[in-house]
Amino acid sequence: MAKSVSAIDGAQGVIAIVGITLGAVPLIRWFIEGQHSGPFRWIFGEQTGTMGYVVPLLVIGVGFGLIAVLERRKRA
Repeated sequence: MAKSVSAIDGAQGVIAIVGITLGAVPLIRWFIEGQHSGPFRWIFGEQTGTMGYVVPLLVIGVGFGLIAVLERRKRA
């Protein structure tokens, strides 16, 4: 059981890092500078208009959802 719990914790950490890198940072840069970070543009391309903030919000939402599912599995 301990190995699976630590594996789930590790997966949650990776998801959090990806969510911050591809969600939170690009969203903040979009609001401040009007452009996204390099990793975001590399993966999703250049997003303009409404999609400029919708895509990062979706990345953040999916990240939260995955972390919640893993947390529930860890407690089961």
